[in-house]
Amino acid sequence: MLVRATAIPLALHPYASTSCIVHWLTRHHGKISTLLKGAQRPKSAFLGEYQLFGTSELLYFTHRSSTLYTGKECALLQPRTAFRTDWRAMQAASYLTALVNKTTPEDAPHPELFELFEELLDFAVDYGRFPQFLLWAELRFCRHHGHAPQLANCLLCAAKTDLRFCASQGGIVCRTCARENKFPTLDCPPDVLAILRAWQAAGHPASVVQTQLNGRQRTALDAIAAAFMHAQFNLNPEHRNAATQAA
Repeated sequence: MLVRATAIPLALHPYASTSCIVHWLTRHHGKISTLLKGAQRPKSAFLGEYQLFGTSELLYFTHRSSTLYTGKECALLQPRTAFRTDWRAMQAASYLTALVNKTTPEDAPHPELFELFEELLDFAVDYGRFPQFLLWAELRFCRHHGHAPQLANCLLCAAKTDLRFCASQGGIVCRTCARENKFPTLDCPPDVLAILRAWQAAGHPASVVQTQLNGRQRTALDAIAAAFMHAQFNLNPEHRNAATQAA
């Protein structure tokens, strides 16, 4: 069957000497994989019509006996060329792409996830060079997946003071509950917790990237985010480290 889809590449892999396997996130068909035959030939019709972080219109054939489909045509709709010159923003986009690729199963239609991914890439064009953007994007991604960190009060006793962050429990716990249950925790001072709450509530990164952070706050926020993302999604920390170090 011939299928037309709006799609964003998640990963590219050379196949033989002239072809390419592309893993895509599509708007209505979820995550799929296609073989683009001859895509790396000098006169291939696929040249310039697909690229990481860009949105394309893809035409492909499905197969009953295989989940590797055959690409027929491709047309680049939104190239997001800013990532070619802004390497900090590109690293943020690369991390978000790895996050989506890691957490998305094959052939599971999820239009809302596609819309979120496309929106985050568009935001990364303008705000991806700011270190604050990455954590805001992670909070947005976690909320979409139903894994938003719980930041109101202690998850166990509802205490509102002497709070610490516990990635394994998905939010903040008080020092007493952490000690009684032997939970590993991270420092989460009141000012850092206030920043997390404000960023989690923000619907747009414009105000987030204007937040002035001192070295202590940035270190604490990065440690909390890294621990939480690893606990929730088991993502290779190298992807996140590359993005945070670029910022």
